[in-house]
Amino acid sequence: MLAAILVCGASVFTSCSSDSDDNPVINPDEPQQQLADYTIIYYGHGGGDLDMNLLRNITQFYQSDTESRKNVSICVQYKYSTLKSIQNLYESYKSKIDPNNPEDVEELERLKNLYPYAGKTTRFVVAQDADTDEAGEAAITGGFMGPDNADISRADSLTNFINWAAKTCPARKYILVLSDHGSGYLPQEELPAAAAAARQTRGLIIDDGHNGKHFTAKTFAQAISQASVRPSVVYCDACLMNTVEYHFELAPLTDYLVLSTFTVPGGGGNYTELVEALSDNPDNLEEALKRFAKSSVSVWDNMANRNYCDMSIYRTAGIEAFGAALKTFTDRLVDAYQNCGDEVRAKIDEVTANAYRIDGTRPEFDLMNYLTSLYMALPNEFFGDAYITLADKAYNDYIVQQQNSKWLVENGHTVSLSVLLGCQGHYIDKIKENLYLYDADGKVYQLLDDEDFGVRKELGSWGSTLDATYGQLRFDQITGWSRWLKLNQQEPNLECFVEPYTAIWVEWPVINN
Repeated sequence: MLAAILVCGASVFTSCSSDSDDNPVINPDEPQQQLADYTIIYYGHGGGDLDMNLLRNITQFYQSDTESRKNVSICVQYKYSTLKSIQNLYESYKSKIDPNNPEDVEELERLKNLYPYAGKTTRFVVAQDADTDEAGEAAITGGFMGPDNADISRADSLTNFINWAAKTCPARKYILVLSDHGSGYLPQEELPAAAAAARQTRGLIIDDGHNGKHFTAKTFAQAISQASVRPSVVYCDACLMNTVEYHFELAPLTDYLVLSTFTVPGGGGNYTELVEALSDNPDNLEEALKRFAKSSVSVWDNMANRNYCDMSIYRTAGIEAFGAALKTFTDRLVDAYQNCGDEVRAKIDEVTANAYRIDGTRPEFDLMNYLTSLYMALPNEFFGDAYITLADKAYNDYIVQQQNSKWLVENGHTVSLSVLLGCQGHYIDKIKENLYLYDADGKVYQLLDDEDFGVRKELGSWGSTLDATYGQLRFDQITGWSRWLKLNQQEPNLECFVEPYTAIWVEWPVINN
């Protein structure tokens, strides 16, 4: 089936539109499908090195039971990476494979077959009765559309696709899936143009054809809020997206969030299981999502050297109580640090200095682990009732399921969601082997000596300020977390417990975010 998708003739992919917009006009006279229980709205991009993985994800839709697809419609919009990106991936893979292994050679040839489609965008509906043997011409009903290299990082591109999918495949409930690279929330990445000019950004849906432009927390939320339907689920099949900052932007727009705290293997979620779990649970979406998360992490468990894998499900009806409890805890933290003396401050500093860092390149830390450690370090009168309300009530009512890999569970490294931590308003990001300090006032510095943060080189402005970015988030406006970012005097732990790994080739190429 995958080979059929990759080698089918160009005539199959007929153009739907030559407009400047990448979304064709819907003909109201076209026959529409009957109302399904669910419609999956899959919005993906190769992001420079994920094309083969995402095409396998799409293949998994066709591998689902055809009876399931009578209850679950599937709409796909996918943009291929640029020719340069695909060629670079080809050369990289060519240097790794065994030329005497026929499967490796065939995989290499499939990658080369993507060259004619580089930079193009395709949109189609997965036919209800299509099977893996028919998924060449029969699978692609929409074909390539719009101009080459359309900018899929625009909010209106996603909005228009959601509207098209809802009209083409109406359903009782909609499952929105975004699949590409991801990186959670950082203030400088809330500015896609500035960030792309300064560095290779890692935001959500990174369009490699537009200098790394990407969705920000605000533009992603905008795209969903302006759509004609409200998705019941927002699932980010992307690395590091389980951040509290994204939670509060997205929660008002959906009923459930499905996100991963650690990096996600290149192969992504198990979409065959997603279709079948939804079909088997037309009136129990939570059960379907729990089954999907368990299955996906189980697949990752069986991949070589993929210890740090997780997927969590959240019921957004609990976000307001969670936010209120977080605010109370933050109020207590700020007050204790300011007014309760050197001994209390030293205990808080010790917790911060040992905070659980989620990824070695990101200033993001396990939120609930951090708050629990603060509670345990200080007398009960500081955090006692605030912590109990937060951890035992608000968080438990908010989270549906936390699915961690077997290795994480056995080694006590299970995680919750992440949060930005820094010191005196700045935070430290790692790009390749270099450390960069982003200051609250908008200046960015390269740290020339990671043992002495005073040895630094000013690089100019990162394009905004902490107040103009982080301070505009719903999370900060509800909880006031930036007060702690500015007040804290202790640099958080810069070491990461997550062991680095080398990208390897198993059933599909495993590519770190």
